[in-house]
Amino acid sequence: MQNEFLDFVSKIGAMKPATVDDSKEQQVEKLHNLLLSPDYDAEEKIDGCHYMAFGCRLFSTEGCEKTDNYPHIRDFLVHLGMPNLILDGEINFPGKTSQFVTRVTGASSAQACDFQEDYGYVHYTMWDILRTPKGTWLINQPYRQRREILEQFYDRFIKGTSMEQYIHLTERRTMNKKQFFEEIIASGREGVVLKKVDSLYIMGKKPMWQWMKLKQKDEADFFVTGYEDPKVEYTGKNITDWNYWKEVNGVLMPVTKYYYMGWIGAIEFSAYVNGEVTKVCTCSGISEELRAEISANPNKYINRVAKVTFMEKTEAGYPRHPRFEQFHESKTARECTWELVEV
Repeated sequence: MQNEFLDFVSKIGAMKPATVDDSKEQQVEKLHNLLLSPDYDAEEKIDGCHYMAFGCRLFSTEGCEKTDNYPHIRDFLVHLGMPNLILDGEINFPGKTSQFVTRVTGASSAQACDFQEDYGYVHYTMWDILRTPKGTWLINQPYRQRREILEQFYDRFIKGTSMEQYIHLTERRTMNKKQFFEEIIASGREGVVLKKVDSLYIMGKKPMWQWMKLKQKDEADFFVTGYEDPKVEYTGKNITDWNYWKEVNGVLMPVTKYYYMGWIGAIEFSAYVNGEVTKVCTCSGISEELRAEISANPNKYINRVAKVTFMEKTEAGYPRHPRFEQFHESKTARECTWELVEV
């Protein structure tokens, strides 16, 4: 039975929101226009770790079970006695980032419980329901209908109990979504997910324009201090038709285009932290033209200052999801300062 259950869980992939390419202005404009469209609802994007609940058991979207890391949630779900129930949501600490949450999700159960005794218990914020307590599948029902059923479930079984302080629904808006988004960003929270009101739950996919992430973005100036090597082996699709093959350690194998061309893999960016040059992040998302130029003249770009955009900071103060934007011609490395936090 245990093996059958785990095999079942492995086949249930979580649906995730898609993102636009920031370099494509039309996509960015379309994304922001969704805030004004009656065809989309906006839910607050929770900054935590994505987990699905199968009855009383909690699994990450990578299929790793961590049920015993959250005994207060586990025991409540055991008490409900709903083995058919499947929920989708986020393990999180309100006011903290996902980096902080990983101290619980990435720990052993004993370590996770000790940490929560010191810092408080994690929360579980739900945004979808795939199967009802009676075993009815909802993945082929439109989003708004699933959301209504989820709200009914919450009101009946969670609201008014002692677990209401730890188990929540994502905050949602069907109107005034632009104001909702701006309020979230102004308060320093992560952003929203815009969900098409008739979208189905497509397991294991990120279907474009069904669920879309809209997050805050910040920027800073850093300077180049080095480069990372590219990944060697190509492990993508259609290997037999792949154009880039090379002998590596005496073995002919498919390699990445960057390795084949002799290009860098990523740029290392640094800043002055307390007067010392300190690596802050790496960025790999640059054009092939610039990648080839830097690879041919690496020393030319050392200490060059660049604008880097990112999605807020980690608990330690590092940029999350950094993205290279452009080089600055009129700024020096000495002007690039940054603060990190000991955690």
